[in-house]
Amino acid sequence: MFFTLSEIQLLSRKMKGFPRAISEELRGWHWNEPPLYPSSNTLLSVSDLTNGLCDSGRYVYLKHKGIIPKAEAKIGNTVHTTYTTAIETIKRLIYEHEDLDSVKLRTLMTDEFYNLRVEVIEVAKILWDHIVSIYSAELEKARSKPFLRKDSLASLVIPFYVEYPVDGSLVGLQSALRVDAFIPTLPLIAEMKTGSYKRDHELALAGYALAFESQYEIPVDFGYLCYVNVIEGKVHNNCRLIVISDTLRQEFIEVRDRALRAIDDDVDPGLAKKCSADCPFLPYCKGG
Repeated sequence: MFFTLSEIQLLSRKMKGFPRAISEELRGWHWNEPPLYPSSNTLLSVSDLTNGLCDSGRYVYLKHKGIIPKAEAKIGNTVHTTYTTAIETIKRLIYEHEDLDSVKLRTLMTDEFYNLRVEVIEVAKILWDHIVSIYSAELEKARSKPFLRKDSLASLVIPFYVEYPVDGSLVGLQSALRVDAFIPTLPLIAEMKTGSYKRDHELALAGYALAFESQYEIPVDFGYLCYVNVIEGKVHNNCRLIVISDTLRQEFIEVRDRALRAIDDDVDPGLAKKCSADCPFLPYCKGG
């Protein structure tokens, strides 16, 4: 998730070597035809559909029924907030300061950290410092190039967007979706998670790709699934390149359609085969 120009170049070469054949009818720009056309006016969240917490779909059903879940995971929120804020802050500082170098950036980012509001501050500090270290080095590399405007410098140091907005309403998804990270030059959608791998997390990439394709009519063949965890004082960034294949797209559409039917017909899908201990609806489901 800590993309640099050199890493993006490597990803580009890797993507070129991956075989993929995606059916035309499963491209997002065919949103007005089966199987993509949604059978409902209800709009769903990609994260609700693909969080890997509930295989029956009851999570989405209860949320749309207005059941209040318990607080979300503290670690996950801390990692996401820290990541997004640090990247945005580095970009802002590049625009605000003349002749910004790596030493000054580190000093400014140390001060900026104390404006961060998260629940697990120890995890946030480790991740924040990790991000500062990476992009301070990238700033020094970029500064060696002559005649750069601030906008060009910022795009070389951080060549991607965080919380990239996508309108998924044409494919039955919310109009204000946010992709964790988006690399426009490839193009590549990246999803950041904490904890361990879940197959459902790959479906999130398919959902965002379908939404992006429906809005911009630009093909998105790949996603990047990253697990960012802070363990024993170190940041572990485990990422894999995922082909957003026909199988992945079809599976996401089936999950979407099942959730839409449950909500619109007001039919409780029932308990999952195995309830996740991390599910915020677990107290409700255990109680009936």
